Amino acid sequence: MEKPPAEHRKVLEDLDRLMSEATDEASRAEIQRLRDSLNTPEMIEMVRAAERKDSRRDGNPVLEFHDPLLPSYLTATGSVVAGAICLYAVMLGFKVPFVVVSGKALNPWIIAAMSGAVSAAFTALSLTRSFSVRFDVDGMTSRVSGGRWRRLYIGAMPWKSIRSLRERQQDRILEVHAFSGEIFEIPMRIVNYPILRDHLDNMVMLYGGAPERTQLAVER
Repeated sequence: MEKPPAEHRKVLEDLDRLMSEATDEASRAEIQRLRDSLNTPEMIEMVRAAERKDSRRDGNPVLEFHDPLLPSYLTATGSVVAGAICLYAVMLGFKVPFVVVSGKALNPWIIAAMSGAVSAAFTALSLTRSFSVRFDVDGMTSRVSGGRWRRLYIGAMPWKSIRSLRERQQDRILEVHAFSGEIFEIPMRIVNYPILRDHLDNMVMLYGGAPERTQLAVER
């Protein structure tokens, strides 16, 4: 296997240190699993490619999670149905001058234009995000659009500041705690939440201390 880049070797050394400090076999096995996943040829090549760049654009995302303004099944269904009506109306427009809908004669091209606009509106709504959190190599950044999640603590948190996680079950919010006492809040309803949680668990394991010292609580 090729020699990992300097920053990557530093991460692996940190994991080796945590493994030597672990007091039980289960903790050591979990750290070894994380180390193996970071030490694959593909991961090393990704890190090497990133280091070859002259500079990394600030906020360039590696992973992005979001809470859509409307449920995805609703926007997808609305867009598909409206699109199908639009295509059918276009087909009719080449054949007949008008169609009867609820006892009224309507121009098929007008129906096509209206249903096409509705389909475009549903597509736009599917891209509207009330909350988003982006992960890059340095840390994570969150953003709120509209009033649904305005009350949350948002902003940016470097990975080296992360210490513990806590799920608030009463309002379905994940608290990410920094060593300074600051709290970073993420809605648990975001798309692909299990993947986000697994990634944060790994960051807590890496930067929050050995697994047996990590504060990981779930409020019932």
